[in-house]
Amino acid sequence: MALVLSGGGARGAFQAGVVRALYEITSHCNRLEIFRTIAGVSAGSINVSILASQADQLDKATQKLCEVWRNLQAEDVFKTDYTSVTRNAFKLMRGVSLGGISAKLRPIAVGLLNTAPLRELLSQSIEFDKIEDNITKGLLDAVSVSATDYSTSLGVSFVQGKQPLKVWQTANRTAVISKLTVDHVMASSAIPLFFPPIEVEGRYYGDGCLRNTAPLSPAVHLGAEKILVIGVRRWRPIDLAKAPVLQPSMGRVLSVLTNAIFMDAIEVDLERLQIINQTIKLINEASATKSPFRPIDALYIQPSVGLSDIAQTRENDLPKVIRFLMAGLGTSEEASEILSYLLFEPGYCNALVDLGYNDTMAKKEEIISFLA
Repeated sequence: MALVLSGGGARGAFQAGVVRALYEITSHCNRLEIFRTIAGVSAGSINVSILASQADQLDKATQKLCEVWRNLQAEDVFKTDYTSVTRNAFKLMRGVSLGGISAKLRPIAVGLLNTAPLRELLSQSIEFDKIEDNITKGLLDAVSVSATDYSTSLGVSFVQGKQPLKVWQTANRTAVISKLTVDHVMASSAIPLFFPPIEVEGRYYGDGCLRNTAPLSPAVHLGAEKILVIGVRRWRPIDLAKAPVLQPSMGRVLSVLTNAIFMDAIEVDLERLQIINQTIKLINEASATKSPFRPIDALYIQPSVGLSDIAQTRENDLPKVIRFLMAGLGTSEEASEILSYLLFEPGYCNALVDLGYNDTMAKKEEIISFLA
């Protein structure tokens, strides 16, 4: 059994509420093994790292996870002063416009935002040394944090767990056995262009969602037969004839790209898993002997309300300099998806924590049935 947390910037607050509700549900029915194998990417990597470091006290860990998100402010994640933001913006623009003249003008390892505050927050909030202690005590089987290697474009899952661990490699993904540190989590959550690349073990990495074509892969390779997946987007069928028409502003284009990078893969992977399960069932029914493949059940928890819709109502909570930059991308509706990733503010994050908790409690009976 495994728990998989997807990415999504500030949307990770929704996952915190879900995880707290999951703890309350599973502790009452004595099914806490859902927290023994955990995998996360981007914002999900932050959440799984907190859980892994406090696997010996999950009640406290899930409360702390909610507290971190509830109290989060933009200045806890990136520097919000005009000097810092405009300096980085100038470096990026200079590199794009003048980088052809001289290599010295090309920006290296520069993002629009300085994420030094996030590094400090993670260092204070996560006791990485305790992860190995919890593995040794048998409280944790494995934890996986995924990032994207900028040199090879490979999706890399850094895995720490009880030995022996089996690593894997496919065309676009590979696994590396590592002792997790703040660098791994910073790399996994380094939103491209906005956050700078992070050096880990001599290589440069960015957000794990960039090449996360199979988000369920780490859990599958780590032996899970049931996977509970926490997403951060409300998926529903769309009637194109009735859907609103938005101008293709820079904000709207970036919103579509962001959705494609951060969230489309999880839903595609769940559809793929469903097809594979159906195929395995047909093979087993048609053959007298069992196939070597195993079906894997999955339960997907997603928001009942669009998180970008909530973000639109909180636009004015952004720091002034970020609000100024966002205004240049288009209307709040056109840039709502980008807004929902960068809105690291208490009002928005509290709303998401509460939504995650309530949505999960509403599925209590379904979750208990799934875990049985």
